[in-house]
Amino acid sequence: MWHPTPELRERWTRQYGKDRFSFEEALYAQTFPEWWKFPEQKTKKWKWLGEAFPPKVAEQIFSTYLKRDNYILLDLFSGIGGWSLGAVLSNKFKKIIMVEINHEKCMYLEKNFSMLDVDYEIICRDAATLEDCTADVIVSSPPCEDLTVLKHFSFNRTNAGTVPLTLFTIKFVEKVRPEAGFYENVYRTGLVKLLKEFGWETRRFDMSNLIPQKRIRLLAIYSQGHHGILC
Repeated sequence: MWHPTPELRERWTRQYGKDRFSFEEALYAQTFPEWWKFPEQKTKKWKWLGEAFPPKVAEQIFSTYLKRDNYILLDLFSGIGGWSLGAVLSNKFKKIIMVEINHEKCMYLEKNFSMLDVDYEIICRDAATLEDCTADVIVSSPPCEDLTVLKHFSFNRTNAGTVPLTLFTIKFVEKVRPEAGFYENVYRTGLVKLLKEFGWETRRFDMSNLIPQKRIRLLAIYSQGHHGILC
């Protein structure tokens, strides 16, 4: 698959010696196992993989910041299950609850996680409609297709998703009060400011230290503090 942006294709050529990659190569770059199931439709499977949170990054985050085991994870906006697969790999969770609005993605979550030795639950509905629930750790990577935060504040409705879903995440975490929360998205100063206003610790997170691709993201961390689970 080639990328539609010529500048990126040129960078790939300089860095990797070619301007396009196979799906198997992209799967490796995103650190999913080769048997992880995706739709056959080419455009759809590439889109789902591109949106996914790399499971090996999630594994490293959980291993670094969570001190004990036997957590219950609530994975908001689960997509194809990157955060949740990372939780399985970390061996720190006794149950994983995934929330995803897309019914086809829910079907693939079921196909993939049924192959793993883990207690899991899939809630196929809009995460923003969730009521109170019990979870030790909450993760959230809301859709980032709208990208430019300033468009939201200028009432441009093409940016109607990322900021409201970030606000939902913040309020939901405040209501549930898990021991820890992790939020990931594109790095934008507006999102950083918003999360900091509500007491989240934010970091400019370079995933290329962990995975074979250049990916700078925003990672935000919530902790109640008195639990002492964060390093």
